[in-house]
Amino acid sequence: AKARKLKAFVALLTQRFDGEPERLLAAPVEELRPLLLATHGIGPETADSILLYAAGRPVFVIDAYTRRLFPRLGMTPGRDSYDSWRALFMENLEADVGLFNEYHALIVRHGKEVCRREPRCEVCPLLEGCPTGGSGLSLTR
Repeated sequence: AKARKLKAFVALLTQRFDGEPERLLAAPVEELRPLLLATHGIGPETADSILLYAAGRPVFVIDAYTRRLFPRLGMTPGRDSYDSWRALFMENLEADVGLFNEYHALIVRHGKEVCRREPRCEVCPLLEGCPTGGSGLSLTR
Protein backbone atom coordinates (compact mmCIF):
# COMPACT_ATOMS: atom_id res chain seq x y z
CA ALA A 1 0.00 0.00 0.00
CA LYS A 2 2.82 2.44 0.83
CA ALA A 3 4.58 1.64 -2.43
CA ARG A 4 1.44 2.58 -4.37
CA LYS A 5 1.17 5.87 -2.48
CA LEU A 6 4.83 6.69 -3.10
CA LYS A 7 4.47 5.86 -6.80
CA ALA A 8 1.46 8.18 -7.02
CA PHE A 9 3.44 11.01 -5.44
CA VAL A 10 6.44 10.39 -7.71
CA ALA A 11 4.07 10.42 -10.71
CA LEU A 12 2.75 13.82 -9.61
CA LEU A 13 6.28 15.11 -9.17
CA THR A 14 7.50 13.86 -12.55
CA GLN A 15 4.41 14.57 -14.66
CA ARG A 16 3.51 18.00 -13.30
CA PHE A 17 6.84 19.33 -12.03
CA ASP A 18 9.47 17.68 -14.28
CA GLY A 19 10.75 15.66 -11.33
CA GLU A 20 11.92 18.81 -9.55
CA PRO A 21 10.81 18.99 -5.90
CA GLU A 22 11.70 22.71 -5.84
CA ARG A 23 9.11 23.40 -8.57
CA LEU A 24 6.47 21.42 -6.69
CA LEU A 25 7.18 23.28 -3.45
CA ALA A 26 7.19 26.66 -5.22
CA ALA A 27 3.71 26.15 -6.70
CA PRO A 28 0.96 28.40 -5.31
CA VAL A 29 -1.02 26.84 -2.45
CA GLU A 30 -4.24 27.24 -4.47
CA GLU A 31 -2.71 25.04 -7.19
CA LEU A 32 -0.65 22.62 -5.11
CA ARG A 33 -3.14 21.66 -2.39
CA PRO A 34 -5.79 20.35 -4.84
CA LEU A 35 -3.08 18.43 -6.75
CA LEU A 36 -1.83 16.85 -3.54
CA LEU A 37 -5.37 15.97 -2.44
CA ALA A 38 -6.05 14.35 -5.82
CA THR A 39 -2.98 12.12 -5.38
CA HIS A 40 -3.63 8.60 -4.07
CA GLY A 41 -2.65 8.31 -0.42
CA ILE A 42 -2.51 12.03 0.35
CA GLY A 43 -5.29 13.33 2.55
CA PRO A 44 -5.85 16.80 3.99
CA GLU A 45 -3.49 16.38 6.96
CA THR A 46 -0.63 15.10 4.79
CA ALA A 47 -1.22 17.77 2.14
CA ASP A 48 -1.19 20.53 4.74
CA SER A 49 1.91 19.04 6.41
CA ILE A 50 3.72 19.15 3.06
CA LEU A 51 2.59 22.75 2.54
CA LEU A 52 3.60 23.93 6.03
CA TYR A 53 6.73 21.95 6.77
CA ALA A 54 8.23 21.29 3.32
CA ALA A 55 6.98 24.27 1.30
CA GLY A 56 7.02 26.77 4.16
CA ARG A 57 3.48 27.99 3.50
CA PRO A 58 1.17 29.37 6.19
CA VAL A 59 -1.28 26.47 6.24
CA PHE A 60 -2.52 25.11 9.56
CA VAL A 61 -2.30 21.33 10.03
CA ILE A 62 -5.22 19.66 11.81
CA ASP A 63 -4.59 16.32 13.49
CA ALA A 64 -6.11 14.04 16.11
CA TYR A 65 -4.47 16.00 18.93
CA THR A 66 -6.11 19.23 17.76
CA ARG A 67 -9.50 17.53 17.44
CA ARG A 68 -9.19 16.13 20.97
CA LEU A 69 -7.73 19.17 22.77
CA PHE A 70 -9.89 22.01 21.52
CA PRO A 71 -13.33 20.50 22.22
CA ARG A 72 -12.13 19.88 25.77
CA LEU A 73 -11.24 23.58 25.94
CA GLY A 74 -14.71 24.45 24.67
CA MET A 75 -13.59 25.53 21.20
CA THR A 76 -15.02 23.82 18.14
CA PRO A 77 -15.99 24.79 14.61
CA GLY A 78 -19.60 24.48 13.53
CA ARG A 79 -19.04 21.10 11.90
CA ASP A 80 -16.57 18.36 12.79
CA SER A 81 -14.83 18.21 9.43
CA TYR A 82 -11.19 18.73 8.56
CA ASP A 83 -12.00 21.82 6.50
CA SER A 84 -14.09 23.35 9.31
CA TRP A 85 -11.29 22.82 11.81
CA ARG A 86 -8.73 24.22 9.36
CA ALA A 87 -10.90 27.29 8.72
CA LEU A 88 -11.24 27.90 12.48
CA PHE A 89 -7.47 28.29 12.80
CA MET A 90 -6.81 29.95 9.44
CA GLU A 91 -9.46 32.61 10.11
CA ASN A 92 -8.43 33.33 13.71
CA LEU A 93 -4.64 33.29 13.58
CA GLU A 94 -2.19 35.46 11.70
CA ALA A 95 -1.03 33.60 8.58
CA ASP A 96 2.54 33.05 9.73
CA VAL A 97 4.59 29.92 8.98
CA GLY A 98 6.61 30.13 12.20
CA LEU A 99 3.50 30.64 14.32
CA PHE A 100 1.64 27.74 12.68
CA ASN A 101 4.68 25.49 12.99
CA GLU A 102 5.22 26.27 16.67
CA TYR A 103 1.51 26.21 17.54
CA HIS A 104 1.04 22.81 15.91
CA ALA A 105 4.16 21.44 17.64
CA LEU A 106 2.84 22.65 21.02
CA ILE A 107 -0.57 21.08 20.38
CA VAL A 108 1.08 17.76 19.49
CA ARG A 109 3.30 17.87 22.58
CA HIS A 110 0.39 18.76 24.87
CA GLY A 111 -1.75 16.03 23.29
CA LYS A 112 0.94 13.39 23.72
CA GLU A 113 2.04 14.32 27.22
CA VAL A 114 -0.99 15.82 29.00
CA CYS A 115 -4.28 15.90 27.11
CA ARG A 116 -4.15 12.25 26.14
CA ARG A 117 -7.09 9.92 25.55
CA GLU A 118 -7.04 9.50 29.30
CA PRO A 119 -6.09 13.06 30.25
CA ARG A 120 -3.59 13.97 32.94
CA CYS A 121 -5.52 17.04 34.11
CA GLU A 122 -3.60 17.18 37.38
CA VAL A 123 -0.46 18.32 35.50
CA CYS A 124 -2.19 20.47 32.87
CA PRO A 125 -1.09 24.11 32.62
CA LEU A 126 -4.47 24.91 31.00
CA LEU A 127 -6.54 23.37 33.80
CA GLU A 128 -7.78 26.67 35.24
CA GLY A 129 -9.32 27.77 31.95
CA CYS A 130 -10.46 24.33 30.81
CA PRO A 131 -14.23 23.76 31.14
CA THR A 132 -13.79 19.97 31.16
CA GLY A 133 -10.54 19.86 33.13
CA GLY A 134 -10.52 17.62 36.14
CA SER A 135 -14.01 16.22 35.56
CA GLY A 136 -14.01 12.45 35.33
CA LEU A 137 -10.27 11.95 35.05
CA SER A 138 -10.72 8.24 34.49
CA LEU A 139 -13.09 8.86 31.58
CA THR A 140 -12.00 9.25 27.99
CA ARG A 141 -13.25 12.60 26.75
